[in-house]
Amino acid sequence: MRILRIFFVALLLAGSGATFAQADDASPSPAQQIDDLRGQLDQIEKAMKDDKITDAALDDLRSKSSDVASQAQKVSTTLQPTRDAAKARLDQLGPPPAAGTKEAPELAATRKDAKKAFDAVDAQIKQVDGLALEAQQTANQLADLRRIRFQETISRRTNSPLSRPFWSEPAAAFPRDSANLREFAQTVQSDVANSWTNGNRTALIACVVMGLLLMTGVRFYIEHRVRHLTANRMPPGRLRRSALILGIALTSTLTTGLGTQLFYLGLNWNDTFSQETDGVALAIVHLVFFGAFVAGLGRALISAKRPSWRLPAIPDETAMALRRFPMLISLAVVLFYFLKILNHTIGTSLAATVLTSSLQAIVLTVLTALALQRLGRTHHHDEDGTPPPPRPIWASLFIAAAWIAIVASWIGLLTGFIAFASFVAGQVVWTTIVVAATYLAMRLVDDLFETLLSEKGPMSARAQAIFGTHPKLLDQAGVLLSGVVRLGLFLFGLTAVLSGFGAGAADILVIGSKLQSFKIYDVELKPSQILSSIALFFLGLVAVRVIKSWMAEQYLPRTSLDPGMRSSLTTLLGYVGVVVVVAIALLAMGLSVQNVAWVASALSVGIGFGLQAIVQNFVSGLILLAERPVKVGDWVVLDDAEGDVRRINVRATEIQVADRSTIIVPNSSFITKPVRNMTMANPQGRVLFKLPMPLDSDPVDVREHMLEAMRAHASVQENPAPLVMLDNVDRTAMTFMAICYVGSPRDAGGVKSDLLFDILARLRGAEIPLLRPQDLVLRTGGGAPELTGPTAAGAPKSATDPDTSN
Repeated sequence: MRILRIFFVALLLAGSGATFAQADDASPSPAQQIDDLRGQLDQIEKAMKDDKITDAALDDLRSKSSDVASQAQKVSTTLQPTRDAAKARLDQLGPPPAAGTKEAPELAATRKDAKKAFDAVDAQIKQVDGLALEAQQTANQLADLRRIRFQETISRRTNSPLSRPFWSEPAAAFPRDSANLREFAQTVQSDVANSWTNGNRTALIACVVMGLLLMTGVRFYIEHRVRHLTANRMPPGRLRRSALILGIALTSTLTTGLGTQLFYLGLNWNDTFSQETDGVALAIVHLVFFGAFVAGLGRALISAKRPSWRLPAIPDETAMALRRFPMLISLAVVLFYFLKILNHTIGTSLAATVLTSSLQAIVLTVLTALALQRLGRTHHHDEDGTPPPPRPIWASLFIAAAWIAIVASWIGLLTGFIAFASFVAGQVVWTTIVVAATYLAMRLVDDLFETLLSEKGPMSARAQAIFGTHPKLLDQAGVLLSGVVRLGLFLFGLTAVLSGFGAGAADILVIGSKLQSFKIYDVELKPSQILSSIALFFLGLVAVRVIKSWMAEQYLPRTSLDPGMRSSLTTLLGYVGVVVVVAIALLAMGLSVQNVAWVASALSVGIGFGLQAIVQNFVSGLILLAERPVKVGDWVVLDDAEGDVRRINVRATEIQVADRSTIIVPNSSFITKPVRNMTMANPQGRVLFKLPMPLDSDPVDVREHMLEAMRAHASVQENPAPLVMLDNVDRTAMTFMAICYVGSPRDAGGVKSDLLFDILARLRGAEIPLLRPQDLVLRTGGGAPELTGPTAAGAPKSATDPDTSN
């Protein structure tokens, strides 16, 4: 087995080497590539001169011409290094000597060969550059021709429906048109009969049965499974709704379209269809695919029977009123485009074509107008006067533009511009379909990223475990990715809308090429440089955050710096990193140092008038981080604020006070005002309280009890030792002052309360009175003896007292 494996690997390597060798040998030379591109461009220029060329062929030729220009530019880029090398070799040999000066024959021959090589490659580059320019000019000519033909088509005027010839000419051409239609119908009937009789009855019956099953039973089963999977297997959230709507739209499209495709395969199993019948049949299959997508998309978005799954914010009444319009619009689109293909196939008269276009304009605009009218009921006030919810700006603009287009189509129809009216009606419907599909795709993208990466999404915990990043970063990444994808979907939808006006992706690329650079006050800005600058800015911020995290979590904890110093260094590093990242981003955008200085000088005027306080606080924050008179973790007292310094920001500092609230103090206050830092030099806290005692108390005994209480407390430090002093003695009491120290000023309040409780309990336990009661003594004049105050029973009676003698 091992030998077989080695042999197999060797065989693969040998085959790969032979393939690469053949590829290298088969790669054409620059001259062959230039000749091939010249031949392609000549064929394009020859084909564009055909008077019967169709619009689709013009678009195809334009795409080929753009490809030729792109390939020519690539060849030129490939030849450029060879030209530079030949030019360097020629410059190294130097110019030929002056007349009359002899030169070595070898050197002259070498210079001649170098000159010949340089001239050859230079001529090829000039030739291919000219070819690229010619191809680009041809593409522009094709675009102008396509635009002119489009303008001629929609500006062509015929008879108005209000005139008699509009109706008489189709009637006069009806016999010939009906004869052509009968002839085509007989051809189709003959082709179908041949399909039945040429031995493919079994295949035809099987395909028809499978198609019917696919469009009925299989479709209902798949829709049921989609509802079950989205409701039970997907994480909770809005993604369920958007995924269900997409599933229903795709199910309707695929089952109906594939069922029609099976009908076509069964009828044309042995290729019995004629060319005309086969073309019409394939067109019907494509139209059914498109019509099924339109009907399924509209039915899924409206969700008349399931309001909880509805994406657009429309009431249930409006949804019920609109539930039939997706199918009606789908049938109208399929019918009129089929009539257009049929008219082209059987060659009907111009009058019949004009009549068909008129009916298309009337039917499509009437259906659209009715749908917009019923949709407008969404913004009617309720019976109780409640205003409707605000409608998105883009939706309001689109509805207004649709009404304007409908009115323009009716005016064009009445004035005889049938082609214009039909075109506008078709564009209204096509734009509506594109907007609906783009809206669903954008909602699906938003819901997908919200579910996968959002901080509040149901899969946030799993995403954090997979990527190992902060939830905020995942949330921001989800928003950015969603925005990028939404921009791509918007450009794709815009391209789809413009395709109906005779334009396409190439026109958008041309517009983008014209906007490759623009100037603002002599400063040239390029979109590529702006995108690179934005990418560098975000990558730089990520790098600064990674370095800060490494410094704060890995390096600084292993140093002897205190936590406050580590926090200050990390914050200062973040400020410096952001400044460097901004400078790099500005340079990547194309702004030189001189331009940056010009911008800074312009901003200085605004700083001088309105940003003085902000700049002052910013500079004060830098001073706080550098000098560190106040650092994170300090206990400070500033005016009425007293608490812990939690964070020093660019503009202000956060102080958490005792009630757990936060006071935002401007940084300049720490520089311009007196600040009391309780923990700057010594982190200890002092506990001080005074205790009044009666004069007849034993001061030594009281002092011992207070010292014992302080020594017994676990938070009171031994050094400095607790101290009790007799602070004051007056007529009524003597006051003791107790001082002790704790590990932090934040513990002083709690320790003080504990000591007072303990001291009071100790004094009561020792039966030391805390307050001496006052004696009341009454004295009279002369030598009368002292009388004690009367009691309540012996007090004299008042005139208002009740008589109790009875």
